[in-house]
Amino acid sequence: MNITIQKYNPSVDAAPHEETYEVEYWEHMTVLEAINYVNENLDPIAFDFNCRGRICGRCAVSLDGKPCLACVTQIDEGSHVISPQSGFPVIRDLVVDKGRAHEQLALRYNRVRSKPIGEEEAMTYNVAAMQEIDGMEWCARCMCCQSVCPAFALDASSYVGPAFMLATAYRHLDPYDEGDRVLEAVQGGLWSCIMCGQCTEVCNQAEIDHVGLWTILRDAAVQRGWDEASVEVPDRGGSVVYANVNIEGL
Repeated sequence: MNITIQKYNPSVDAAPHEETYEVEYWEHMTVLEAINYVNENLDPIAFDFNCRGRICGRCAVSLDGKPCLACVTQIDEGSHVISPQSGFPVIRDLVVDKGRAHEQLALRYNRVRSKPIGEEEAMTYNVAAMQEIDGMEWCARCMCCQSVCPAFALDASSYVGPAFMLATAYRHLDPYDEGDRVLEAVQGGLWSCIMCGQCTEVCNQAEIDHVGLWTILRDAAVQRGWDEASVEVPDRGGSVVYANVNIEGL
């Protein structure tokens, strides 16, 4: 099996380049195992991983142009190209810098509360609502959905991307959250998403139905009169108008 890996060491390389290696193949081989084979037997490769079980999200790479989690994505016998996950600065070889994206994503996941959750409220939470968000707990924040999203790639200024919209949906369904997540979704470009489902297609977490969650948010927006026809594309640098209501930009 031939594996071509993009290599780049900014301290010595003027630009990224590709190296091709002949790798011993075995049944049910994963992308991570192929990379590790090269690293241990043929040529040192800078790459990142930890859990090996689709939880940490650190092993995300691009396989033949498609983002994936290397630890659980099987590779077939033949020729393949492994490159860094697109959309992020390359630190070295297959390692990219997602620090800024993760910091911004963590802020969006913050729960909005006017006061701490009391003991009585904690004991009477909405079981059905918590079950709805249970699948989203599997998000590894690998940003594969973000890397493949055509709407985000077309105009990141009008759509925050599926990773960030998922965080909004998570808190929208959180019975303890008091933020206006429907407004947040609309301002984040909810109607700019083309509902293509590529985010779900590349996501290794079968528990997450991205398009289904976007539908929940859109239904909630429509109930408030913020349908696609009445909503202007947001300019997050200033004030925007939604359904004739003036909202300061996020």
